[in-house]
Amino acid sequence: MDPPRSDGSWPGVGDALTSYLERRVGGQTGDVGRAASATQAFLVIAAILAGAYTIFFAGYDLDGLRPVVVVGSAIVLGFLVGIVFVRTGHQLTAAIIAVTLGTVQVAFVTQYIGWIAGIQLYLIAGGQLVFMLFTQRQWMLRWVYLAVAVCTFFYCQLVVPEHGENFAFSDSANGVLFSVNATLTLLLIYTLAAISYYTAARARALADGAAARAEYLANTDELTGLSNRRPVTRRLDELSASTRYAVAIADLDHFKVLNDTFGHDCGDRVLAVVGARLRDGLRAGDSVGRWGGEEFIFVMADASLEDAVVTMERLRTQLAAPIPCFGHSHDVRMSVGVTDAHPDRMPHRALQRADTALYEAKAAGRDTVHAIPDTEPAPIAQPPQRRRRS
Repeated sequence: MDPPRSDGSWPGVGDALTSYLERRVGGQTGDVGRAASATQAFLVIAAILAGAYTIFFAGYDLDGLRPVVVVGSAIVLGFLVGIVFVRTGHQLTAAIIAVTLGTVQVAFVTQYIGWIAGIQLYLIAGGQLVFMLFTQRQWMLRWVYLAVAVCTFFYCQLVVPEHGENFAFSDSANGVLFSVNATLTLLLIYTLAAISYYTAARARALADGAAARAEYLANTDELTGLSNRRPVTRRLDELSASTRYAVAIADLDHFKVLNDTFGHDCGDRVLAVVGARLRDGLRAGDSVGRWGGEEFIFVMADASLEDAVVTMERLRTQLAAPIPCFGHSHDVRMSVGVTDAHPDRMPHRALQRADTALYEAKAAGRDTVHAIPDTEPAPIAQPPQRRRRS
């Protein structure tokens, strides 16, 4: 049994059908893969139905219905051949086999036993079927086979006699056959509709997931898992318009020497560990991102300069713990420049001060935190102007 979803609900029949249809068939994916999966599913259902009808006709009156039994057996074999084609990657051939043999069987049996048995009702499902078995690029075949299904249905309903010329079921048998065919047609239409609905829903969910994944990749540094410049800049714009904040820029000391001595693979591993330590050491609501290379940026909302310095000193100390890398370890140090800022809608000024503070920390011997306060006067809030009455 499938496990429950995260919301506590259990997968239903539609999900099972969708999962079946989304399996890769013959190595095909995308639109062709979905059409191939739908074709295989239909061929399996059609082979079972055709085989059941063939067995029924053979058991009912083998001598009188021998042509129907022979044709039905051949069509079952054709459906099985179609399954082989779709499994070997020939989606279009399999789809043509599926709709052609299905239409031929319905037309032949209806011609032989008469339209009152209702087997022509299966053609009503052809409208949905062609849109599932053929891809977007095969749109012309969709409309051709849809027209064939419609014309065949009207031929069976209007031209074929009520009872077969060579064989006639009793009225009670015809009634049972019509009820069975009508019920199975409705079930087939429901199944196709459910498959279409859940396939479309799953496709939308996959598209939403892909969009979310793309958004995540666009805003996240792949190596460290931290934010990149885009979300950090956006966060700075938000804070600079609403509240006081602090900015810090940190640079790993002598990181180029580590890269040149032990290789970039070791350097990447060290950066990944550094990113995790910096992220885990921040308070809730603060942000850290990779500013580029071995530089990191910190944005702290509602933080004074003193609080920001204390935070960065703590992070600098925690970062000093050795980082293992391919059989050896490295003591990583960092220099930090910190500043605070008023909500003046000009975050570039804060970035310039933090960068200057970082330069001064490097000049002072590295492995230290240097702060430059915001000396600009806080902006004065303008009182709302009253509107003059006209």
